[in-house]
Amino acid sequence: MKGVPANTARVVTVGGILRREEMDIVLNPYDRKTIEAADYMRRRVGGKLVAMSMGPHPKIIPIMREIFDAEVSGIDEAYILSDKRMAGADTWATSYTLSKGILKVLSIHREAIETLANAIESGEAIDKVEALATDLYRRNLIPNKIYSDKPSIRDTLINMLREGKISRSDAVELLREEAKRVTTNFVIFCGMKAADGETGNVGPQVAEALSQELGLTIPHASFVVDYEYVSERNSLLVKRRLINVMQILELDLPSVLTIHVDYSAPPVPLTGRRASLMNSYRGKNTNITIWSADDIKADPRYIGLAGSPTVVGPGIDISRPHVRKIVGLSIIAAKDIDKINYGDKTYGPFKKGDLLDSLPEDLKRDLVAKGLAKTFDYEDLAEEIISILRG
Repeated sequence: MKGVPANTARVVTVGGILRREEMDIVLNPYDRKTIEAADYMRRRVGGKLVAMSMGPHPKIIPIMREIFDAEVSGIDEAYILSDKRMAGADTWATSYTLSKGILKVLSIHREAIETLANAIESGEAIDKVEALATDLYRRNLIPNKIYSDKPSIRDTLINMLREGKISRSDAVELLREEAKRVTTNFVIFCGMKAADGETGNVGPQVAEALSQELGLTIPHASFVVDYEYVSERNSLLVKRRLINVMQILELDLPSVLTIHVDYSAPPVPLTGRRASLMNSYRGKNTNITIWSADDIKADPRYIGLAGSPTVVGPGIDISRPHVRKIVGLSIIAAKDIDKINYGDKTYGPFKKGDLLDSLPEDLKRDLVAKGLAKTFDYEDLAEEIISILRG
C-alpha cells in the first residue's frame, strides 16, 4: 500500500524528497485492486491479508484504518515503516526497505510457531501449552488448524494433542513443517504503479530484494488481470496483459504479483472452504504496528536518499503550471509590479522573478528601461535554486 499526494507535491531537496507529512495523503488508487486480488486469495485458500506501507505514520495511519473495511473483508493487519531515514527513497531503496519489513513479519509468525513447538518438545504440561497457543492465537500469530476458539473447529493440532490423537513428537514435527511453510507459502500483491510515480517497478524489485533476503528465487509477474490458485501444485496460474498480448504463466509459491487495474476477482469456488477456514486466523488485529529502520534491521546505507542510486533534480510545486526560463533570453520582473494598464488590457500584478515573456514587446522594453524588468541571468537562476532548496 502507498500513500500518495491528494493534489500537490512539494519537493524540497535536490534529492527529490517529498514532504508527505505536509501534504494531504490518500491511498494510491491503483492499490484498490491489490486489496481485491489479495482478498480473493484469502477467501480461496485461507491465511490472512497483511498490508504494509512506507511513509510518515501520522499520514498513513488514517489510510490503513480505512482499508480494514475495504473491498469484501478488508485487511486483517497493518504495518507501517516510518523513519526519517527512509525519506527520499527511489524504487530500489523502497523495495529493499519493504523486503526487510516483510521479512520481519514472516519471522514473527515463524518464531511464534517454533515457540509452541519448543514448548511441546520440552515436555511442558498440556495446560501450559494450550495457554501459550491461546495467547499466540489471540495475537493473530497462528492459524485455526493449530489452535482455535471457534466452536465449529475442533480438529486442531492442540486439541488432537490433548486428546491423545497425536504424540508430542508428531505435533512437534507438524509444527516445524508449518513454521517452514511460513517463509515459503505466501503471495505478495502490489499495485500496478503509484499515482505519483508511474514507474511500476516496486513489485518486481520487492521480489528481487526479498529473494536475496530469503536465499531463494521468488518469481513475479506484472500487469496481472487474472489468477487462480492450483492446489495440486501449490502454484498460481497467472494471466497478464502486455499491451495487446495476453500471457499465461504458472508461478510457484512464494511469488509476487503486480495487479492490473482491469483485474476483477472471480467468485470463490465452493470446494475447499473447510481447508480455507483451517488455514485462516482468528480475525482482524486493528492495532497498527509502526516500525523504524532499526526495528526491521535495515542497513542505513541502503534506505532512503542514501540508498537510492536514482538522482532526482530540484523540483517545483506541481500545483503551479510549469514555467520555463531561459538564461539570457527570458524577461522577468526585477521587483514586485502592480497591475499595469496597457492599451485596452490589464496585466499583473507580478512578483519579483515572475516570467514576463507573454507581455507585449513594447511593454517589456518599457519595463526594462524603467528598471522594473530584466533579462533572466545565471545569478537569478542560482537564486531560484537556493530558494527551492530552502523550501
